[in-house]
Amino acid sequence: MGAVFSVPYARLESWPKDLEQVREAGFKLLALTPDEKASAIDDVAPHRLDRVALMLGAEGDGLSRKALAAADEWVRIPMAHGVDSLNVGAAAAVAFYAVATGRPQS
Repeated sequence: MGAVFSVPYARLESWPKDLEQVREAGFKLLALTPDEKASAIDDVAPHRLDRVALMLGAEGDGLSRKALAAADEWVRIPMAHGVDSLNVGAAAAVAFYAVATGRPQS
């Protein structure tokens, strides 16, 4: 409880065009997608990156093709056979953990 208040987030007016501003601020843009072409999030090792921006799409449709094209890398959460995806809240929690693991907590 309350951890949500310490997770930095941003709202962009022009999506996904304004993602370039995020990249210019030094963030690596990781788009979460169940697409089989995506790298496993552990293989990308986001916890070793200084600045990561996670892109999550709506449940069902996910990220748009334009948003996926704007990302630096596509990442997926490995799933058990026969499970195609997590809901966006669960995916966000797993991705936040992957990003934070191994980093010193402030």
